[in-house]
Amino acid sequence: MAIFSSLSTFLRRHRRKLLISTSVSLGVYFLFNHFVIKKFRSFQQSLKQEAFVREQIKRRFTQTQKDCYLTILALLPVLTQPILDHLPVELVTQALKNKKGTSNAPNSIGNSKVLTDSMLTTGNLENLEKSSNIDDDLSFYSTQSKTELWKILKIKTITRFLTLSYTLSGLLLITRLSMNILARRSYLETAIQMAGDQKKSGFFGIVGGGGGNNIEADESSDYFAEQSFLSLSWWLLNKGWLTLSNNIEDVVNRHFENINARTEISIKEFESILNSVVQELNSPAFEPMIISSIFPPNNHDALVETLSNTTPEIIENLYQKDSTLLKLIDETYFFIEDVPSFMSTYYNMVENINLVTLINNLSISLEPELLMKLDNGEEDSKIFEIDQVPEGKRFKLAILLAQLSIQSAVLCDSNNVAAPQSGFDTEEEEFSGNVFINNLDSLEVLDELSASIYSNFQ
Repeated sequence: MAIFSSLSTFLRRHRRKLLISTSVSLGVYFLFNHFVIKKFRSFQQSLKQEAFVREQIKRRFTQTQKDCYLTILALLPVLTQPILDHLPVELVTQALKNKKGTSNAPNSIGNSKVLTDSMLTTGNLENLEKSSNIDDDLSFYSTQSKTELWKILKIKTITRFLTLSYTLSGLLLITRLSMNILARRSYLETAIQMAGDQKKSGFFGIVGGGGGNNIEADESSDYFAEQSFLSLSWWLLNKGWLTLSNNIEDVVNRHFENINARTEISIKEFESILNSVVQELNSPAFEPMIISSIFPPNNHDALVETLSNTTPEIIENLYQKDSTLLKLIDETYFFIEDVPSFMSTYYNMVENINLVTLINNLSISLEPELLMKLDNGEEDSKIFEIDQVPEGKRFKLAILLAQLSIQSAVLCDSNNVAAPQSGFDTEEEEFSGNVFINNLDSLEVLDELSASIYSNFQ
């Protein structure tokens, strides 16, 4: 009892001090909890949000590149069929085959029937069946001499492959540019909208904030503007390819004029001549032509013509200085004309992917021992570097033309395997599909350019 009495006396004597001490302790705890612990939790939350945003940006970027790839596969027949019709290799081959069938003269090019048959592959025969006015065109070529037909076949076969190469590279590059601009714009608008909604009344501020009709109208207007912006590829698909083809044919004529179908050259020599054609086409003298072929020129008439054939109802937006469509077009011109990496990426796609892929395929087709080296693991890459192509055997140009025709058919192939359900690529899937498009799509500098476009928040 004495202990309790002493404790009671102590509490009464120091009651005021104890109350003050308790109050101070509670105050300190409250301040610590409010300003330190909450700040720490807020910092943790911001880190989580930042990581989430980064992951979302990465996912959106990856999905955008996949969408570009699928878009190219969908547009490939639209791009390639007019080129195949304009450069009717199959018709010339058929005319040459008919002449060989009616001629008893010795064949100076070797087994011409075998060569012409090899050029009329299943894919090429399908192109021949799709061609319009076959009889009229065939009768025209049938009036030419065999020498003239071989000359025509040489130029058109090489021009066809290079035209397909340049136009496919341009379509992929423009599609990447356009879709990444739109993806970045969509992300920014979503982020700004979410920030504004949180400021008002949390994530659901937009629901009760009024002005819903205006928002829906703006979204509808932007949607049509974005669709019209994407449809500007009409220019390349309907006009630009022809300009490219005509210029390519002129250059091919100059470089291959003195080489006839009987000339024997190695794959390395053939690659060297093709590379000289590409180097001339990729020179500054041809750059304005290439730019104005893959995207409508920066003038009113070209844009009006393009929109007239795609979305004529939105042409009036070209006259509105602050319209979404005009802003998107101006930004595209900026990347094409003022960003050096755009054209350097384009040239890289043509030279270091399409041309190297072609030489790799020719080497494997005509010199099968190279395939054994790949199977034995002597080469780390599926694509040979230009200086790795061996001198090897020499072939008549006619044989190389037959193989080049086959590679053009490969380049036009829009079939590809579906994504694996497991989420992992198998070896069989890795080597399937259109090897030219797959190699272009996996080009590192193309991904770097796409990333720079996507992350340009100025």
